[in-house]
Amino acid sequence: MIAVGEHLPVNLQRTLCRLKARVPVHRLFLKIFLWFWLTAWGILAVVFLGNHLTGMRQISAPNMYATVAPILAAEAVKAYESGGSEAFARFSQSNDNSERQLFLLDGFYKDVLSRPLSGDGLRVAHAAKNGQLVVLRAHIAAYKFVSSSGRPYILMLYLRSGVREMVETLFGEGLRYTISVILLVTLLCFALAYHIASPIHSIQSTARRVAQGDLKARVPASVSQRFDEVAALAKDFDSMVGRLDVLIQTQKNLLNSVSHELRSPLARINLSLEILKKGFVPASDDIFQRLDRDIAKIDSLMSQLLTLSRLESGISPAEREDVDFTQLIEETAADSNFEAQASGKSVTLHAHGSIVIMNADPHALRSACENVMRNAVRFTQPGTDVEVVLETDRSAPEALAILSVRDHGPGVPDDSLEAIFQPFFRMHGDSDAPGGNGLGLAIAAEAIRLHRGKIYAENVHPTGLEVKVQLPIPHHVAVHGNESSQIVSSRTVRPVDSVRE
Repeated sequence: MIAVGEHLPVNLQRTLCRLKARVPVHRLFLKIFLWFWLTAWGILAVVFLGNHLTGMRQISAPNMYATVAPILAAEAVKAYESGGSEAFARFSQSNDNSERQLFLLDGFYKDVLSRPLSGDGLRVAHAAKNGQLVVLRAHIAAYKFVSSSGRPYILMLYLRSGVREMVETLFGEGLRYTISVILLVTLLCFALAYHIASPIHSIQSTARRVAQGDLKARVPASVSQRFDEVAALAKDFDSMVGRLDVLIQTQKNLLNSVSHELRSPLARINLSLEILKKGFVPASDDIFQRLDRDIAKIDSLMSQLLTLSRLESGISPAEREDVDFTQLIEETAADSNFEAQASGKSVTLHAHGSIVIMNADPHALRSACENVMRNAVRFTQPGTDVEVVLETDRSAPEALAILSVRDHGPGVPDDSLEAIFQPFFRMHGDSDAPGGNGLGLAIAAEAIRLHRGKIYAENVHPTGLEVKVQLPIPHHVAVHGNESSQIVSSRTVRPVDSVRE
């Protein structure tokens, strides 16, 4: 027995802890519970009092008035029929008190003492039935009684107060009903408060786990599957945490990739410096060439990283202006075609009229288009064309300029079509491919996002990858000129101050 007594507080404490974990009895829960509880009781009180004080209802035994009314009516009729009006007047005076005043109506609804009746009194008198006490607004009662002679009478009681009757109704014969209503209202309010506060408590617990560094924490599925605003909040919270997890992982991968990209050229630079220190003059020309290439690679990487960082932060290095997008694409395609011809490839352009992008950053747009085209030239097979198509779509609420760049290369696995726009993403077996470091498409994606556009990739059958860029253009901007379809030849263009893949 002593052991049970010793373990009882511990078990009780564990039970309370489990209950507290499931039922969030905190300030918000108590506020919601008390608010609904008091509101429910207020509504019930208004309905009860309204019905009790304003409605007409029948009262039956064991109510005090329902029990007394037949006896009182029989005595009143007996006094009137035996002694007339004077006898009833004496009977009325002996029974009138602070709570009631007696009236006796004949079959024509006239008071036997010729006292006037109010409109409510007549309405209650007409509603009275044999054996039933009818009450209106808790202060007028009527009881119909038929004497032994067969004459109908109506006993009227003008009640001064209905408080006693209400108390008797609630705590007398209606006590069990009152307790049942109290329990029902309390349970319903508790359930409603729990339904609202419990998911908020779950979101709060998940937020604390995230704050402690657990970015895999998610709101329980039972909260996310609710069909209300709390479920939408839970889904948005999970989406936010997921996005944070992706961004942090991306930053970690970025640091790892940058360190990997810099390790090899820095190692070669250090080796070249050591060789130069030892004075091996015959190999100095080759060493200097290697230094130039490694330094250029590091400079290019740093330049691309700075460009990507500016675009991700929304910082535009150039002033905004209206850009002739068609001319920009023609010049970029010509440069890409010149580079493609060195490896037996070419770039074709199909431009549908002249398109102007309003309030744009020309350097960011040029960088995006160059990186997309050079990426396609890099992967297309020798002897094939990179097909560039520029057109517009004015069927949507917001007009779009659509640039499509399709190569004839191996394509990309379907599960990597979105990942190719992440920094330093590379396909398996592509780590040693020349001419790229995985930043070109990431820069293009950020540049297009900076212009409220969209960029995505699709595999093309039988082979190849197509990258599409959609940029919003105003409906009122004219698109003129005839469609041109040509193989872009190399020609002199103005210098391009953008990062190339």
